[in-house]
Amino acid sequence: MSEVPTLWVAHSRYLRTGDELTATTPQHREWLDQHYRSGVFLTSGRKQDGTGGVLICRSDSEQQLRDLFAGDPFVQGGFAEYTYIPFTPVKRGRALELDGVPLVE
Repeated sequence: MSEVPTLWVAHSRYLRTGDELTATTPQHREWLDQHYRSGVFLTSGRKQDGTGGVLICRSDSEQQLRDLFAGDPFVQGGFAEYTYIPFTPVKRGRALELDGVPLVE
């Protein structure tokens, strides 16, 4: 059986809003896509109250995430900051493939 991965909830909080944030969004989404393709990001979205976003990530360490998120155009432009919460998944549904995490059927 595979080792259970550490997953992370990366929570962003917008520091600034408005036209500059909107103008930076396409670059932010390209950055997201790059890390979806690498397998680090599993799902993400904007919070319904519009104050930031949430990402579910796969990473070996918080420092690895901090280094990766330093390249986010939202961070580089001073539009957002992130906090990181690690967790160890113990179950999963059919919609998510995670080696080492038991499927509930």
